[in-house]
Amino acid sequence: MPKKTLSFKTVLTIGVIIGIVVIVIAVIAIQLQQKRTLKASVEGTLPKMEEKSGWQALFTDGEGEHHYVIEKRQDGSGQVVGVWDRLTYSRKGRENYILKRRRNGMFITGMETLARRFTFYDIKCGKEPRQYAIIKVFEVSEDGKTLDYGKTGSQKDWEDVPGQTVVDRLAKIACP
Repeated sequence: MPKKTLSFKTVLTIGVIIGIVVIVIAVIAIQLQQKRTLKASVEGTLPKMEEKSGWQALFTDGEGEHHYVIEKRQDGSGQVVGVWDRLTYSRKGRENYILKRRRNGMFITGMETLARRFTFYDIKCGKEPRQYAIIKVFEVSEDGKTLDYGKTGSQKDWEDVPGQTVVDRLAKIACP
């Protein structure tokens, strides 16, 4: 009995259908996660940003004032350094950030009280170009309530450190 082969058009159609299904599932998953995060934000059940001491001034820009704390982390090679960035929003910086969230379809409920964003980075110091991964992000109101929170899982997305950015300045300080 001869084998039947699928035409290019049929294979292409199947591929397009599979692609659309994957995109729809991803959009639904993202929307459900945002709803869960918004609910937790409103209920006050998101993780709290742990207290840090020893913040050092980094720089001030249009977003607000940046400060940092370095936390060395052991990774076997001793080349990964953990660094916190604390952004205290300016009025204009907060307004621009809320507009950006709105444009990207992210929730903005409660964001009018946003005061600070804490971002924890892992930076690979022993590699050229240096690389970084965002580990945690806390968005916090003036009274310390976590408004939004994100954390990577075990799989980190390492990227090259782009020049003239917050993470570039942190890498230059944290990596000897």
